[in-house]
Amino acid sequence: MIKLVRIDHRLLHGQVIFSWTKQMNVNHIVVADNNVPNDPIAVMALTIAKPADCKLDIVEIKDVPKVLEKESDHNYMILLKGPEEALNLTEMIPKITEINLGGVAKKKDSIQYGKAVYLDKDELSAIKNLIAKGINIFVQQVPSSSVENVDFKK
Repeated sequence: MIKLVRIDHRLLHGQVIFSWTKQMNVNHIVVADNNVPNDPIAVMALTIAKPADCKLDIVEIKDVPKVLEKESDHNYMILLKGPEEALNLTEMIPKITEINLGGVAKKKDSIQYGKAVYLDKDELSAIKNLIAKGINIFVQQVPSSSVENVDFKK
């Protein structure tokens, strides 16, 4: 069962390890990215960072459905680097109804939409497409913090 889909450019880090996995009762983390699985240093760093009580798969986005089918009794957290990747994932897994927007890095021509969320025009377009598909997008850093009230229309 998918417990949480999270967009965070940092992927697997302290907030994810200590807060979200416990709060959501996650026992299997899937890092879904088209570049990271081919980067041995990134794979090593993510493997070291994972919680001891969680299984970890680092796969290309197209391979996420296979991972979910393989062990359907697990509680999954899927981590993605950005909104465009999330939109791609929802096209393959239409049962995703909610996405946590945790952190998107500030870059040239991006606009701030939350404490740690900066979207450029392509990322904003992807968020709007997700919302148009009926997917709830919520901005929240950790489970103990409030959900941020964000207007993606600006």
